[in-house]
Amino acid sequence: MSIDFKYISSAETKDLRHLVLRQGKPKSSCDMQGDELESTKHIGAFLDSKCIGVLSLFLAKTERLPDSSQYQLRGMAVHPEHQGMNIGKKLILYSVKELQKMNTEVVWCNAREIAVGFYKKINFEVISNQFEIPDVGPHYLMFKKLI
Repeated sequence: MSIDFKYISSAETKDLRHLVLRQGKPKSSCDMQGDELESTKHIGAFLDSKCIGVLSLFLAKTERLPDSSQYQLRGMAVHPEHQGMNIGKKLILYSVKELQKMNTEVVWCNAREIAVGFYKKINFEVISNQFEIPDVGPHYLMFKKLI
């Protein structure tokens, strides 16, 4: 199975974001502040030209990290039919390489409680206590050093 990765528009992330992350909520709940900024990068994973995974990278800092160059990973979703096949891992590893080309020092995310183990397997570290994101659930702040 050969997966291709490419930059996509924010509009192309919405269907998978809705299906995986916001099911049962209005599709407008998939819109994220900063989606349309030039600095924001949206990346899709494609199998036979069908988008099966997405994630977005926002130029944003967390005060918990001193690094000057940071991107936040948000809106990562893999189609349910393709989960458990390392698509998410490959999508993040591709994104990390892209961020490294831009001399980004750190990528961080607010990881859902159920995804902490996934992120730990690809060397993200937890740097917060559990916190609640309203209407979404429990999360942890996690990060990965890139440089």
